[in-house]
Amino acid sequence: MRIGVDLMGSDCSPTALFEAVELAARQFPDVAFIPFSTQLAMDDIVASYSVSSLIGSHSVAFDISPQFIEMSDEPLQSIRRKKNSTLIRGLERLKEGFLDAFITSGNTGALIAGSTLMLPLFPGIKRPALLAMLPSEQGEVALLDVGGHVSCKAAQLVEFALMGAAYQSCRNQIAIPLVGLLNIGIESKKGSLEERTAYELLTEAAARKAIDFIGNVEGGDLFDGIADVIVTNGFSGNVVLKTSEGVSHFILRKLAKTLAGIVPEKAQQILSEIGSQLDFEEYFGALICGVDGIVIKCHGQSTSKGLLNGIRGAIQLARDQFIPQMKAKFIQL
Repeated sequence: MRIGVDLMGSDCSPTALFEAVELAARQFPDVAFIPFSTQLAMDDIVASYSVSSLIGSHSVAFDISPQFIEMSDEPLQSIRRKKNSTLIRGLERLKEGFLDAFITSGNTGALIAGSTLMLPLFPGIKRPALLAMLPSEQGEVALLDVGGHVSCKAAQLVEFALMGAAYQSCRNQIAIPLVGLLNIGIESKKGSLEERTAYELLTEAAARKAIDFIGNVEGGDLFDGIADVIVTNGFSGNVVLKTSEGVSHFILRKLAKTLAGIVPEKAQQILSEIGSQLDFEEYFGALICGVDGIVIKCHGQSTSKGLLNGIRGAIQLARDQFIPQMKAKFIQL
């Protein structure tokens, strides 16, 4: 198995992110890791880590590119003008079958555009979606899209719903996932024309027993666990995701201050248990749903901890042959 890891283009330095690759190589000795970086970044990594036993071996073999796509780059222009970038090189190697999965913390728009243009799509899918998992009182909720497409047509929202249902069915063995449409109210006539049309189309899909559509859900319902899949456009989904992260960090900071007077061991245990559910770096990132390949987008601010969890998630998906399973389930729906 070969796992590609893009070290470039995120808010964290390639040297810091390489720690995740080093840890993963030691935890998974049967897996080969291909870090994608520039020559300068690799030189800095070699100078900073005692990894001579890893680099160039079966465990870790760098793939060097002269360019990388920055966070500030315009997505479509960057994939055209930076064809020799680490991100595009990683997607090419995935398309060729050399890699079993590709992970990056870089430019989301460029990753979505590159994946759409370079990788085969599921039958009937026009645009892939970014799927992220959120904690709830009833288990993990699949939220999509969380930033791939700012605005979406009603038909795309239905595609997202089917992909989310296929994901939950294959990943968490939920026979008939409950699907909700994120909106500003639960009434069927709420929201924009696209949301209202999507409501009608999802109701029709439920009548065909393709999914179990529970109707509109509001932002306050996300963490109650009333749905297994929540569908929205990329603008709203990204705002929900980033707001959730901010609120989580706020709660953890407040708890840390509140528990300051409690026995340290007990306080640390409480914070650790809550933090494991609320910290976005504990999750393996967002999966690009709808492309025939494992592509995982980690948070742009991810440290080596978040990237390591992304790598672990990618390895598990590859070992489970998850994409073929999800594709087959999606076609059934």
